Amino acid sequence: MLTEPPPTLSRRGGPAVDDRARAAALRTFGGALAGAFVLLAVLTMVDVFRGPDQSADDALNRFALSHGGITDLLKAVTQAGEPTVTLGIGLLVAVGFTVARRHGSALFAAAAVIGAYGIAFVGKEVVHRHRPRWDAAHTVVPEHGASFPSGHATGTSALAAVLIVAAVPLLAFLAARSAAVIVLVLYVLVMVFSRPILGVHFPTDVLAGVLLGTGWTLLCASWLRPWRSRPSAG
Repeated sequence: MLTEPPPTLSRRGGPAVDDRARAAALRTFGGALAGAFVLLAVLTMVDVFRGPDQSADDALNRFALSHGGITDLLKAVTQAGEPTVTLGIGLLVAVGFTVARRHGSALFAAAAVIGAYGIAFVGKEVVHRHRPRWDAAHTVVPEHGASFPSGHATGTSALAAVLIVAAVPLLAFLAARSAAVIVLVLYVLVMVFSRPILGVHFPTDVLAGVLLGTGWTLLCASWLRPWRSRPSAG
């Protein structure tokens, strides 16, 4: 059941002050995450993490090869984080908001998911990091293309953040809102852990994707303020 989220009142100056404070907090947190992404990209370009990343991937590869059941499950569920899937869902969410005449939320959803993937594409071209390389005996899932940042982690983080900011507050009951947030966080975590286990990303690739997807979405929220979106007439 969906409902209209009640406005949050401020003791000093009412909703306008609360609105500015929320936007400032999101801008600060989103900017910090985006800055961490840029720093991580620079450090990756100068190979700061080569040793730790490879050691972690070696350990995860041994785990994947010795736990076939878990690996097969991760092969299946990781499809839910494919860029075509998350981008498509994000755009469908934007269409849904448009149909509901919540045009601010629609613009936010579209800007967040499209922008996150656009930045990720640029990041892959600039950092130009190769995927983990395995011989035939150690290859779990064959993948090609640049590795940093992880498109799966970027897209799922952006999509989850969009839904948490703009859609979850519309649920009528606290239990439903809490359950939705838990499911969305678990969705992101599955992608974060599955990609290195399957041997197609280094740990810092998925960390960068989470920083980028979440940080960019929070910045979009601070600029577009989707919580102010109300069904428009006509």
